[in-house]
Amino acid sequence: MKKVAIALSLTYLFGKNPLFSFNGYVDFGHISRLSDYSLIDIPYRMGSLDFSHQSENISLNGNITLEFQLKDDINTTNLHKMFWFDMRELYATYSGSNYEFRVGKQIHSWGNVDENSPLDNASAFDYYYIFFLGRDRKKATISGTFDYYMDNLKFNIVFSPFHTTNRLPSGNDDFPITLPIYPSSDQMLPIDGLPFEGGAQGTYSFGMGEISMAYYSGYDRVFNLTGVNAFVNGQQVNPDLSFAYIDILFGYRKTNVFGMGGLFLTDWFILRGDFGYFSTKDQNSNIERECPIDTDYYDNLWLSIPLIEKSNYLQSTIQLETELPFNINFIAQYFTHDTLNYSAGSLPDLPSIPNIAIDLENMTPANFFTPGMGVPLAVITNKAGIIIMDRTFMNEQLKISMTSMLDLDLYEGVSGIPGSLTEYKIEYNITQDFLGLLGVTKVIGSKDHPDEENYQFNKMEDFSHIRFELKYFF
Repeated sequence: MKKVAIALSLTYLFGKNPLFSFNGYVDFGHISRLSDYSLIDIPYRMGSLDFSHQSENISLNGNITLEFQLKDDINTTNLHKMFWFDMRELYATYSGSNYEFRVGKQIHSWGNVDENSPLDNASAFDYYYIFFLGRDRKKATISGTFDYYMDNLKFNIVFSPFHTTNRLPSGNDDFPITLPIYPSSDQMLPIDGLPFEGGAQGTYSFGMGEISMAYYSGYDRVFNLTGVNAFVNGQQVNPDLSFAYIDILFGYRKTNVFGMGGLFLTDWFILRGDFGYFSTKDQNSNIERECPIDTDYYDNLWLSIPLIEKSNYLQSTIQLETELPFNINFIAQYFTHDTLNYSAGSLPDLPSIPNIAIDLENMTPANFFTPGMGVPLAVITNKAGIIIMDRTFMNEQLKISMTSMLDLDLYEGVSGIPGSLTEYKIEYNITQDFLGLLGVTKVIGSKDHPDEENYQFNKMEDFSHIRFELKYFF
């Protein structure tokens, strides 16, 4: 990263009449549970700085944030570990008369809907900020981007030789979304060769809106179960697997995304939509390797089963924007995920092994399938409705809003809406640059859900909270 920063800086530092600008914020926040008002231990960004240095048609742009997470064992020796700086973006831009080229660490945004677009795959997501909006919820990747404008057409090309994964919850803090398993680093199979990723998007604008088509090919942002090895001692014909070492391996599938979308404008409403077709396949056809532990004792790879997962699935998001009576702004989204087909190799009957922390009897590959690209809400539900309403008062000095996410999927034995997350928020501009915020978030699950405590909204109920922020912009 240091070499990239130096190379980008040298491209513009000695230009004529350079212009430097910056802006950002400092945020003091407090978040506690509604149940007992205890602090919720999750990271948050307490400061952000955007900067730009421009010389003629070349510029350098970046974003640095200061992130904070409270630690249980606070003392003078580990106090610094609660704060860390993150260079979220740093890229150079060259602008021409009808084109623009950017290279460096940057965040990409594709699609027509404001959030949750199936086409928005060029950047990974940060799940700790998944309930935020815009670039705050994304991760940058080192990549090159080319934008070309021609009359009513716009073309965008993205290419990267690096694989960027989602920032997933660690499982040892208070974030409500968790994964069924957290593999260790030695369980992850590396991608064979350079993980080239890239895609193109074209947009045509007309009087009442625009239409677009997109293609992206890359490796999944979330790991998948890729296969199982079993190591035994000696060359037995039918070894006792209760004494075997079971080596469960994970990797990243290759996924191709074909999509289209559009925007339709009228005097009464704005209608947006994005649709994506995903084709994904595990590339690991051979997972044989040496035993990661005692190779002198476990000297025989008795069993090796690559699963070679394949799946095709569809995702779509439709968004409606309008203004209701009393000057209330209204936005509604409907998201769906449909798995068209799924196939994977089958696992043999394996006994309970001390080195395995999951239930092998229920270790069905389909139960571990997670979409590795597309809308991050697919980790929570296959169908969701999102409603946002807000209204401003006192010459826009005061803003009151409500945001609700509803699980609209159907489950056996559950009637009505099984789960919801709703936030009520008041924002008050104390001064032009000083904002106060008070928000209350309530999560409701379902006692009748067949997944019981494993249902995501049931796990999220303890995340119901109240938060207070003081934010200074500069």
